[in-house]
Amino acid sequence: MSLSPPITGACLCGATTYRLDAPPLWTAHCHCASCRKATGAGFASYLGAAEAALRWSGPDRASHCSSPGTFWDRCGQCGSPLAYRSARFPGEVHLHAATLDRPQDFVAETEVHTDEHLPWTTLAAPPPRRLAPEDDMAPVLALIRAAFAYMDGRIDPPSSMHRLTEADLGAQAKTGEVWVIGAPPVACMVLTPKADALYVGKVATAKTERGRGLARRLIACAEMRARALGFPTLELQSRVELVENHAAFTAMGFIQTEATAHAGYDRPTSLTFRKPVLPLP
Repeated sequence: MSLSPPITGACLCGATTYRLDAPPLWTAHCHCASCRKATGAGFASYLGAAEAALRWSGPDRASHCSSPGTFWDRCGQCGSPLAYRSARFPGEVHLHAATLDRPQDFVAETEVHTDEHLPWTTLAAPPPRRLAPEDDMAPVLALIRAAFAYMDGRIDPPSSMHRLTEADLGAQAKTGEVWVIGAPPVACMVLTPKADALYVGKVATAKTERGRGLARRLIACAEMRARALGFPTLELQSRVELVENHAAFTAMGFIQTEATAHAGYDRPTSLTFRKPVLPLP
């Protein structure tokens, strides 16, 4: 993400301005029909802003309620679309990225509702695709081993990826789901249904592709699958030593819920994180 505070923007006529004094919560392109209708564009680009860190200046904004609990804010003078708010996202304001004073600094970490994207718009990156059990799992296994290699000598006990095989991934594609981005894959994840959550495992990104928001795209895909399968929550685990991963998962909306120990260990070796799956706007 290239945006850093203070982040400023304005409407077309310049009467209404805003200032965000915190980093964006997230950035995304949205391809849903509602956003297209509200903006008159092929897709809408947003940065999620913490409402407490956002300051508005200028005339009172005009606000239109398109459905219960959903609001579109515009400049009260020129009518420029400025932001989206929803009761489903308390404490957040979704600012239209095109209104930024420096829109060239905006980078979308993910794209949502890509199943609704128009044929005359182009996705910023290939969408995640689900592999079938008979697909070649060798590139996926190679990606996981390369991406997880840095854990060797750092975590105890060693990563389960050392025991992972192509056959295991093929079986997972049959009983659960295996998703990748790119061909050959540059990012992947494995989804496993549990009693009350959709478990996200083996999230891996090629070293050369990091910083492009591919992990966020996969997590957004996992949320989509959780909704489709009727799961209210995503769950994942991370080793206690990997503090940078804990921070990344927290930034994506996960909350630590538990600490557990592998068999034979008298100390926590793994942390469990969960993320509620919100209904679509």
